[in-house]
Amino acid sequence: MPPDTEQHGSDESSPVHTPLQADQTQEVVPPLDLEPSKKDSPEQGPRLSSAPHYTVFTSSHRRLITLILILTMLASPLTATIYLPLLPLLVDHFQVSPQAINITLTVYIVFQALSPLLFATASDTFGRRPIYLVTFSLYTLASLGLVLNRTSYAGLLVLRALQSLGASAVLAIAYGVVADLCVPSERGAMQGLVMGAANLAVCIGPVVGGWIALGSGSYEWVFLCLVIYGGSVCLVVGLALPETARNVVGNGERETRWWGKTWWTLITVWQRNRRGLRHGTTKSVHEAMEEKRGSAQEESTTANQSFRIPNPLAAIRIIFWRDTALILWMAGSPYAVWYCVQASIPSVYRDIYGFTEFQIGLSYLTGGFGTVLGGYANGKFMDWNYRVTARQKGHTVDSISGDDLKHFPIERARARGSWCILGGYICALAGYGWAIHIHAHESIPLILQFVLAAICTAFQQTFNVLLVDIFQASPSTAAASGNVTRCLLSAVAVAVLQPMMDGMGPGWYFSFLSMLSGGGGVVANWFVTTRGMAWRHRRLKITDVV
Repeated sequence: MPPDTEQHGSDESSPVHTPLQADQTQEVVPPLDLEPSKKDSPEQGPRLSSAPHYTVFTSSHRRLITLILILTMLASPLTATIYLPLLPLLVDHFQVSPQAINITLTVYIVFQALSPLLFATASDTFGRRPIYLVTFSLYTLASLGLVLNRTSYAGLLVLRALQSLGASAVLAIAYGVVADLCVPSERGAMQGLVMGAANLAVCIGPVVGGWIALGSGSYEWVFLCLVIYGGSVCLVVGLALPETARNVVGNGERETRWWGKTWWTLITVWQRNRRGLRHGTTKSVHEAMEEKRGSAQEESTTANQSFRIPNPLAAIRIIFWRDTALILWMAGSPYAVWYCVQASIPSVYRDIYGFTEFQIGLSYLTGGFGTVLGGYANGKFMDWNYRVTARQKGHTVDSISGDDLKHFPIERARARGSWCILGGYICALAGYGWAIHIHAHESIPLILQFVLAAICTAFQQTFNVLLVDIFQASPSTAAASGNVTRCLLSAVAVAVLQPMMDGMGPGWYFSFLSMLSGGGGVVANWFVTTRGMAWRHRRLKITDVV
């Protein structure tokens, strides 16, 4: 609201301020504004050019949203890993075999792949905010059901499936939020922070689960902690996370309906309306009808733009394009390899190095630190690579409106430096296998776990962001296709892990993996950097997916 407008003219010359009259000077401005400004740019104040800004969310808004994303990103990895120390307790409590309890792990992984297909695609259509609220409500209720379920093994399976369904879409939705808020040249830094939180949860999950289970002697307290976590995140999202989906609010300037507004904003508007009624400020019938007509038109426009039935198979279709299939291999195969390394840790350190259960748990921390540091450093590296590629091509980076990637070699920008990292990846993976094979000092495989964790995280993060870059209208759907790919590759890799290690030995097995994943990565990286842009243009000619 422009200040002191009434001092420069009569009430008749400023009719828009007449209803407030003297009460205008006494209006209290809320201390916290959780909605973006509709007039000013994020950093530059009033808009001076006709080019639209990529987003109207300010730096303070983005910092708040990043913090909320970090909280949401803990859900899937924390829920998956905090469960592992509970397996012996669950076997004793439900009086079933270890194989029966292991089925709950399989069920969780299956729904971990299905959840993004349902919810990530829906978030591109209906918005990030309502899908977050639905998924975390489902997650909290399923966790509460696990607390209350004392006798039913079938109930454990069903509730664990619902818990996975509610928790596992957050990664794909978070990629969409980052694409909503950040121009391509700045996505790496925000994505690095968000991914770092998810990777941190992988390390602390088993420690937290074991500590709570050991202290309480019961699995219920672990699930109760997840109820508290899920309910708290649902409350934070409801109060403070604004809608960001570009199909719903554009760059943030377009108004959304009530479910897209934060609860804080709705409470603030309700308080203002109460204060206005208390002071007798009313609008004329003509003004009220005009406002109602405009609101109805706006809601109709929003509905036409955003109400489409989401197609869960859209993410599957992405897998079969030539350019995206190679990108998905670059993102998914290192993840599957790292999953194999983690799955091998208990048997390797128990059988070869004689570690206790507690020491085995601590051995996961080196990889955990690698994922956190690798994700953060790679985020900075991605943004630097983008700027260097733009400078080499004589392209001026537009950090306000965002670059048009149609004619920009985004594939080359994201994959820059991958050749050297692939070389380190192949050597570290084969070295890890042979270090175990010859029973080298335990410090060597622990150090190589750190290196592999950092490299695998970097590949997964870089090429998932590239996937979002080339599907800008449906970023969460694109990220969901990455989730499906890595889950399928991981399932296959873990299924053959023990038989192949027993038959080939760890040295030859991990050397084989390094040739399959690393060698395949060399081929895929060459095609992505040399043919990826041409294949993307060909795909865009035969489909309206962007």
